Amino acid sequence: MEMYQHPSAYPAHNSLKFRKQIEAFRETIHAEIHPMQMLVFLEVINNPPMTVSVSYINDLLVITQAAASRHCRALTERYSPSRDGYGLCTWIQCPKDFRSKYLQLTEKGLLVAEKLRANFQK
Repeated sequence: MEMYQHPSAYPAHNSLKFRKQIEAFRETIHAEIHPMQMLVFLEVINNPPMTVSVSYINDLLVITQAAASRHCRALTERYSPSRDGYGLCTWIQCPKDFRSKYLQLTEKGLLVAEKLRANFQK
């Protein structure tokens, strides 16, 4: 039987590293970017094209369809008719199913991904 380890038994450097990664996102993208939007962006970066959709995020992060849609939209040019998004991704239609769309990195998204890469490889 494996013994329970109190969370303080985990290395403190992991927490510090995580905080630095969040700070890097906020310095590079926006001071108030939501951690779920950070996760969506990382999924777009780390998956093949035509993979990350609202349904994919909904299933992966176990959040509502509305929340998944909101976090995905925040990464595009227009979050809503009255509010800009971050412009890191754009929607592309699936050629086989016109109802499906996927997030794809924009030029700005590619540049941000390169800037952030250094913080995630330390």
